[in-house]
Amino acid sequence: MDAAPSSRGPAMPDTVVIADDDRATRALVARWVQTTGLSVIEAGDGEAALLCVNAHLSRVAVVILDVMMPNRDGFGVLGALRAEPSTQALPVILLTAHATDEPDVLRGIETGAADHMPKPFSGPLLVARVRQLAAQRATAVRNEWLLRRAETAATRDALTGLGNRRQFEGVLVAEHAYATRHRSPAALALVDLDHFKTVNDVFGHQAGDLVLSHFAEVVRKTLRAEDHAFRVGGEEFALLLRGTGVDGAEQVLARLRSQLAQAPLVLGADRTRYRIQFSAGVSSLDGERPAHVVVKEADDALYSAKRTGRNKTAVARA
Repeated sequence: MDAAPSSRGPAMPDTVVIADDDRATRALVARWVQTTGLSVIEAGDGEAALLCVNAHLSRVAVVILDVMMPNRDGFGVLGALRAEPSTQALPVILLTAHATDEPDVLRGIETGAADHMPKPFSGPLLVARVRQLAAQRATAVRNEWLLRRAETAATRDALTGLGNRRQFEGVLVAEHAYATRHRSPAALALVDLDHFKTVNDVFGHQAGDLVLSHFAEVVRKTLRAEDHAFRVGGEEFALLLRGTGVDGAEQVLARLRSQLAQAPLVLGADRTRYRIQFSAGVSSLDGERPAHVVVKEADDALYSAKRTGRNKTAVARA
């Protein structure tokens, strides 16, 4: 189950990786870069540079590479960074004694360098370029976080943090296709919290929100990473269980009931201990029947569970 982006905003990249096999040059570059307020990580060769970038990826704002280095030169490091989706957008400055030579410049442009600077370099020019590229990197990170947040808002239930009905419908189609393609079992469980209206009427809507949030949290702790949970209505939830048949789904729901029974909520001024109970309907999402038929079977089974006493699971047997 995917986590939502933090509401506090993304961590801003604040570090420059400097790779040069000449210690004196590396130290000089570091002193100039540190005047920007950015942190510095130094590497003595190309392979070490890649290790540093990957070890501190979320912090890296700019990479400065000497072209001539042992254990992979600057062009090789740049090519490796551009080949990986996680690092292909990192801004890279190449430092070279041949910065004005047309073949080197063309190669750097083709490989994706943000800039070339000659050796010996101008400290103020290097600082200005690092500041500019770091600001661009921070903007890109911020925009990516905002996009993820917008996508999450469109597909997540604001109260529980679970997927909403829109996301459920999309994931249902994907899981149905997966089960069909891999001839793998899967199950759909539709869940309805028992007597939820009574909670709102007796304890108030704030208590009702607490019940929904608590149920969602216990669901998150009970399901596996490859499973999916959604809030599809007021007190209605859907669970998609990959690689699990209906018998396995019954066991998951029994475990969920047990976890809820062991974690009662305290509601109202009289501190009533309230244990959440639910009814559930389960159907097999094995790819043999259309997804909408599976949903109808699970819904019919849920209705049967509610009609025959609640706090139980009914299974639609194919």
